[in-house]
Amino acid sequence: MSCSGSGGSASCTSIGNVFTVTGSVTNYAATTDLAIDTGGGLATVNILRVKLKHTAGTAATFTPRLYNLAAAAAGSINMQFEGSATAVASLFDVGCAGVVFQTDTAGQFFLEPGPNAGADNAFSYEISYEVV
Repeated sequence: MSCSGSGGSASCTSIGNVFTVTGSVTNYAATTDLAIDTGGGLATVNILRVKLKHTAGTAATFTPRLYNLAAAAAGSINMQFEGSATAVASLFDVGCAGVVFQTDTAGQFFLEPGPNAGADNAFSYEISYEVV
């Protein structure tokens, strides 16, 4: 297994089956999502930690979400994790327990930073997960 974030800049490190993908994205709107690739094929992941920092843009808050399907809607069955609304001046940093789900058939899950306004938002992210 490997990991990567598509779009923006990304890097990945791993220890055993635990992977940490880090990177940054620009020009994100409310429902823009980032594919996190677990290395191909359907996989089950256990999300361990989600960190996001708003670095630029017009949003006042953001609400991070994870999905197992590209372009899924908030509140849909494909939403696997929803964080709290976070002021852009703050770091969103949540250790997770029980966020276990299957990726899409290509082995991807999707991060939606969820800014409340604008299409010019930039974020730094770090997601740690285990392939189980």
